[in-house]
Amino acid sequence: MSNDIFLILHGLGGNSPEHWQDHLYNRLIAEECRAYYPEMPNPFEPQLDAWLERLQAELDTIASDWDDEAQITVLAHSLGATAWMHFAAANVRAPLPIAERVLLIAPPHIDRAAPPSDVPASVVGFFPPPLDPAGIKAVASNTALIVGDNDDYVTVEQAGEYAANLGIPLYVLAGAGHISPYYGYGEWPWAMDWCLRLSDLPPQPR
Repeated sequence: MSNDIFLILHGLGGNSPEHWQDHLYNRLIAEECRAYYPEMPNPFEPQLDAWLERLQAELDTIASDWDDEAQITVLAHSLGATAWMHFAAANVRAPLPIAERVLLIAPPHIDRAAPPSDVPASVVGFFPPPLDPAGIKAVASNTALIVGDNDDYVTVEQAGEYAANLGIPLYVLAGAGHISPYYGYGEWPWAMDWCLRLSDLPPQPR
């Protein structure tokens, strides 16, 4: 635990104080854990290149702040998870894993030809994400995907295709929707316990 560092990646629009990622970050800080929760550029009008640059800058900061024995845990939600897929594909030749553990939580599935009406046009630039299993393995020792069985932005079947193509396990939470405050995921105690290595996968609902 003493070597653990936590990187939390938000989705479209950033996160409200009610979001489980906000709760998680505040609890980690309260426990004097080393946690990073960057705000991505223009979160309401995201651009993929800018998000990837910000992600790399945050990892560079972590590398300069801590020694090589640090073990990075990444919890990426929604569009943040999509950005991590792009990051992984771009770093397929990484000599050593950048992170020890990664959770890709509720990554959306968007058809560029028919995006949802409630997302800005710039979001389509994130899709389709590269499904590069070699990249996923290169950037993290362990990666898993978590979705709700009634998510408005990705079906279980679509998430299953993500997981199968990336070569990672898929975990489905009943009734969790987009795993956001709207579906009751304000505080999510399991996420904190998992971070502290008090719980393991499979994930437990709120």
